[in-house]
Amino acid sequence: MWYLAYNSVLTVAFVATLPVVPLIFLLGSRYRDGLAQRFAFYPRAIRGSLATARPVWIHAASVGEVRSAEPLVRELKARRPNRKVLLSTFTATGNLVARQIPSVDTIIYLPLDFPWTVRRAFNAFEPSLLVIVETEIWPNLLRGAFRRGIPTVLVSGRLSEKAFSRYSMLRSFFSSVLNLFTGLGMQSPADAERVTRLGVMQGKVSVVGSLKFAGWPSDKIGNKIAAPTDPSQYLLVAGSSHKGEEEVLLEAFKSARARFPSLSLVLAPRHPERFAEVEKLLTGSPFTFQCRTQVAGDQYFTRDILLLDSVGELPEFFAAADIAFVGGSLVDRGGHNVLEPARLQKPVLFGPHMANFKDIADEMKRRGGAIEVHDAEDLSRALVDLLENSDQRKRMGQRASEVAGADRDALMLNMGLAERYL
Repeated sequence: MWYLAYNSVLTVAFVATLPVVPLIFLLGSRYRDGLAQRFAFYPRAIRGSLATARPVWIHAASVGEVRSAEPLVRELKARRPNRKVLLSTFTATGNLVARQIPSVDTIIYLPLDFPWTVRRAFNAFEPSLLVIVETEIWPNLLRGAFRRGIPTVLVSGRLSEKAFSRYSMLRSFFSSVLNLFTGLGMQSPADAERVTRLGVMQGKVSVVGSLKFAGWPSDKIGNKIAAPTDPSQYLLVAGSSHKGEEEVLLEAFKSARARFPSLSLVLAPRHPERFAEVEKLLTGSPFTFQCRTQVAGDQYFTRDILLLDSVGELPEFFAAADIAFVGGSLVDRGGHNVLEPARLQKPVLFGPHMANFKDIADEMKRRGGAIEVHDAEDLSRALVDLLENSDQRKRMGQRASEVAGADRDALMLNMGLAERYL
């Protein structure tokens, strides 16, 4: 009954949107790219690359999940070099980042969650295992895998209190869907407790930590982006900013520069479709700026602000920072990965909205590796305090790094859960 209702709603929504489908081709490549794949129509080259391979299918929705999946892919390939890996994403940005992972054999867009699109995808690839990173619950995808006897594992899973409240309103449905997983590896005991309260059998649930702790290998990041050549120049890198945050960042930046005129800012919007919007904002600001894609590496830090209008390079700029700010936190977007700058020994600033990383953010604040700020005045004050005290910056960076390294077993635990079903 629940699946009938779910699929009926999907079908009605799909039919209602059909008249606007032609407009998708006018909205830019972000909406056009992979459109056929979302209906499980794949080029012959993609199907042929995995013919008879029975690949491991890993789904990572967007940029954050793709970066979490990378160490898992790397470890899987190290252990089983002949095993093919199919990686799917939901967003275009995630798809671009996925293409930078050399260990992946084939990259696709996740098919829309209709029974017939899911069936076509399974017929095309016949995976031996389906691995879903973090919180991606697609009822027809899970049901299709279950009916074909394909083991399905959730790794680095998380379920926030807010998401739990939403799912609880349809507890009977989500209980039946989540029990289709063969195993659920959750990030924390709190996540595990919430998922069992939704009705998942306890024997399927384990605590395996967050793949975000595994991170990018340090030798991949440290030396690719040149730091400012002037030793008196300071660099604030603001990563994954959302609409409404850039104005706050610019106000705080302006205030901090009154005390430290040599402070520069790298501003990295979370979504590529906002690059033009943020560029327009900077054009109307009192600062000089340039776009990353329009200048050579030796010119990155010659203006007040560098707009990072590229995908996949943020960790490398974090490596060059004196101070890091993590976005999606001054506005209610749940925050983004604080571990990227932390493992690079950078002092971390973020706003109050860190629901997606609550446990990690709380621990970093408790250990003195991060500071929570609430507005431009808070942010400016924190910047000035840290810039005035190099020892404090160093101590904060070390403490942040200690938190980031506190769960080094996460990769092995998540890998062990997935490999159990290979």
